Amino acid sequence: MWQVRFVKKHLTSEVRSLLPDLGFWAAFLLLDAILFLPFYLLTRHQSHLLPLPNGKHIDFLRWLLHRDNYDPFRLNAEVVGLLAVWVWVRWLWEESRRKWYRRFFVLVFFVALVYQIYAGVDIFLYHNEPAFYNDYPFMTGGARFVLDSLQVPSWYYPAAAVALAMALGGLYALASAPFRWIPVERLKLSTRLAMALLAAAAMAFVVHYGSAASEPQMEVESLTVQLADNLHRSIIARRAVSNLNRLDPYAFYDYARYHLREKPNIYLFFVESYGSVLYTDPDFHDDYVETAKNLQEKLDAAGFHEATALSISPTWGGGSWMAYTSAMFGVRVSKQPQYLALREKYQFLPYPNLGRYLHSQGYEYIWLVPIDRGLTPKEQMENSRFYSPDRWITFKDLNYHGPMYGWGPSPPDQYTLGFTQEFLKRDVHKPVFLFFLTQASHFPFAPLPPMVDDWRRLDDPNIDHPKPLPEPVSYRERARDYEAAIRYELKLLTDFALNMAGPNDVIVLIGDHQPPAVSGPWEGYATPIHVISRNARFVDGFRQYGFAPGMVPGDGTPDMHHEGLYSMLVRQLLAVYGADTGKLPPYLPHGIGASAR
Repeated sequence: MWQVRFVKKHLTSEVRSLLPDLGFWAAFLLLDAILFLPFYLLTRHQSHLLPLPNGKHIDFLRWLLHRDNYDPFRLNAEVVGLLAVWVWVRWLWEESRRKWYRRFFVLVFFVALVYQIYAGVDIFLYHNEPAFYNDYPFMTGGARFVLDSLQVPSWYYPAAAVALAMALGGLYALASAPFRWIPVERLKLSTRLAMALLAAAAMAFVVHYGSAASEPQMEVESLTVQLADNLHRSIIARRAVSNLNRLDPYAFYDYARYHLREKPNIYLFFVESYGSVLYTDPDFHDDYVETAKNLQEKLDAAGFHEATALSISPTWGGGSWMAYTSAMFGVRVSKQPQYLALREKYQFLPYPNLGRYLHSQGYEYIWLVPIDRGLTPKEQMENSRFYSPDRWITFKDLNYHGPMYGWGPSPPDQYTLGFTQEFLKRDVHKPVFLFFLTQASHFPFAPLPPMVDDWRRLDDPNIDHPKPLPEPVSYRERARDYEAAIRYELKLLTDFALNMAGPNDVIVLIGDHQPPAVSGPWEGYATPIHVISRNARFVDGFRQYGFAPGMVPGDGTPDMHHEGLYSMLVRQLLAVYGADTGKLPPYLPHGIGASAR
């Protein structure tokens, strides 16, 4: 027994001498990995936790420095550098200096973590380059909308606050550990040298690669470089807003001298999350083409003609209001500050948008928005002045009492469109221009409302309400939900055309942006656009703009931009229904303003 006690005593002594180093390395590696965890979690359907190389033939050095697998095994230059200074500079170990250096390190860590979360959402959900000038109004303005749409029980908020406080407390304790709980003076020389080498390598990496050290694919990232690049992009974004404010839309869209002899009803439907991924991605392509051809057969049988193209949206994965504003105003609006600046400028100075032009030609301009979300009187007034429809059809007007769906939340689109058809037939006695952004295909794409024979049956308070938060699903399940939602929307809108469109009426279906969660930046920004009418001459005229006949896009190459729709549509209306068909305004394929994405 004495031999066992002897070994145990001496082994424990050896292990104890290693505890400071083991604790230090554990804290450092954990803190560093936490900073890259947001990137991994946001891309977990395409990333592996471990940084394993793919393929037999791989450039190992390139893979070590730059890889598309967003694993958390990377280095943050500031964390490495600050800890290397800590283990070498004895002057900092004095109690009062230790306290302030610890606080500084914790502050840097938390700033880096918050930035990584923010940048991850910006890059991987919206495929934007982070720029505070653009992102602050977008995220703060959208936060209330998201919270309203989630419809979570009230107890979720205090529970979330408690969970957040506990998480922050745990992170604070972890970030403080190298300074409060680990005796730095007992660290071995090997640990100090290793930290010095890591810090030197990280600094050399940042100096060599410069601004690339702000990209999530790099092995070493620097908060300093990220903030500097963000500031640079924010300055450029601010200039873009200034340029937009200097534009004079009346120099391009003063269409008062162009008169319509005939006035067909015009229905402009923006289809939520209707992206070109359906056509370009092999996982969706065949089913989508089959759906489009089936709808085309139904339309053809009823005497319709169709033309289809792909149009480049100014936004990706969100920001629908910027997409349809770009299309209706004929100006590229790709960032929230641009939208806000435009809306502020044209509160009392009327912008000559598509709806205003058609109103000047004797149309009743109607905006359909079924979302049950209370806007403040100020917000309502600002929207009314900016878009200036003659009439709004809102949730209150729909007189709906059944279950609500989606992010809005909203009544089923079948109910909304059925109510609107009845309203138009009963209460509108002149040509109509109707705008509607569909709701059912909004992320998370499920659950879908039931499809019924009579839309009035949906107005039943006894129908079970869908779960406000769907269970987490796999990528495949999400993709199937997305396909189902798009089929639902296209069928409803086709039925609307079959039920409502007269001999010359025009229906335009266009996607607002690519769908989040089931597409990526490699898909681009294009969305399908369909022009439908029984007037063959009107529809055939869109071929000069690259449209293909039918409901299926041509070769998959984008043919136009959303901001070009305004001038294109007015030009084609005048070419067929104008008082002087030989006098047409110019086509402005890029609208009247351009700004970098």
